[in-house]
Amino acid sequence: MKRREPITLFEHERLRIGERGFGQKHFERLVRWNEANGDKFFTIGHKAIKCTQYVGVVQVGDLAVQVLPKADRTGDADKWRQALLTMLRTVHRLPLTSTNETHLHRRHSSILDFFYDLYVQDVHGLVRRGLVKKYRRRSGNLTALKGRIDWPNHLRDNLLHKERFHVQHQAYDRDHLLHALLKQALGIVRRTTVDPLIAGRVDDVSWAFEEVTDLALDRRALERIRLDRKTKPYSRAVDLARMIVLGHSPDVHAGDMPLVGLLFDMNDLFERFVLRILHRAADAHPELDVDVTGQARVPFWARKVIKPDIVLRVKREEAVETVIVDTKWKVPRDGQPADADLKQMFAYNVQLGSTRSVLLYPSSEGLKPTASNYHAGHWTSHVEHGCGLAYANLFDEGGKLRPEAGGQLLTELLIQ
Repeated sequence: MKRREPITLFEHERLRIGERGFGQKHFERLVRWNEANGDKFFTIGHKAIKCTQYVGVVQVGDLAVQVLPKADRTGDADKWRQALLTMLRTVHRLPLTSTNETHLHRRHSSILDFFYDLYVQDVHGLVRRGLVKKYRRRSGNLTALKGRIDWPNHLRDNLLHKERFHVQHQAYDRDHLLHALLKQALGIVRRTTVDPLIAGRVDDVSWAFEEVTDLALDRRALERIRLDRKTKPYSRAVDLARMIVLGHSPDVHAGDMPLVGLLFDMNDLFERFVLRILHRAADAHPELDVDVTGQARVPFWARKVIKPDIVLRVKREEAVETVIVDTKWKVPRDGQPADADLKQMFAYNVQLGSTRSVLLYPSSEGLKPTASNYHAGHWTSHVEHGCGLAYANLFDEGGKLRPEAGGQLLTELLIQ
């Protein structure tokens, strides 16, 4: 497949047919894929697509479209691509080695190349260590008695073949669901990559899966996968393979334009990233004596629950203070929070017994932290509680996580 430079867009940016090599066939293919996914990745207009809050990469045929986050006015693609990878590697525990980083700075490389390269490296490592065998149930019409006879099928098939036995037995081999997943993901990488080096490395390892049965794997089948002590080393490869298989969409209409999309909701990614670095900061600073939890389910109305993004519980002498943090991947207009967000934080305060909550936004030039109390109401006149606005300055000029960012953010949230 011909290699070409990827198209780079930012959140909520528009791409029209005829721009930067984006053609009618690419447009039609993306429209079908977007419709099959609930129209959540793009807003479709007249001969144009507009990005939503989903970021990552989608490859249509030989064309890769990268969608990057943007939380400032710079529009620095290199910075925000690195920032996106920093968030993804932190949330999904993905390493970024010097080799990966060099690969990403090549002119025609996309974020998809990073995921593909990392996945193929992991599979190579598993093959070198030796693929794990598992027991599985098999049935068949054999010439030797093995296991137990499957009498209904034996009587049906072997009345005239006394030398055969229709049996059920257990096999201990490498032909199982884990390897079927890895094999399918390798096949997708081989068919869709535009990097000859990655394609060659797939060819080098494919022999190890020749005897693995091809299975039709959907989301439900992948949810059945469970890792144990023996298969723990498969963890990252399985996570990457899931992303690749679920993101692949073969073109049943044209047959010549496969599509792979690895797109992530930026709101969810930012929340999970902040939660992860706050966990790290709390572990690194035991003197703060703070417990960090995420997505705690709190009863609200009838069977409905509310789920604050992050809850900080810090010990203050004999009492425990609760601080609720809700992440927002957006820049508040004129530095003012939305009414709906303030009402949401009010409900969190009341339900969790907190006197302080914080709306946490990405840092933006000219905006400063602020806080104010809610006005006393009939049922809340006996206690003062409020909500503040904070801004997370997490990345350096190169888009990498600042070493002190987690500890600094945790301290600011606790005293905000």
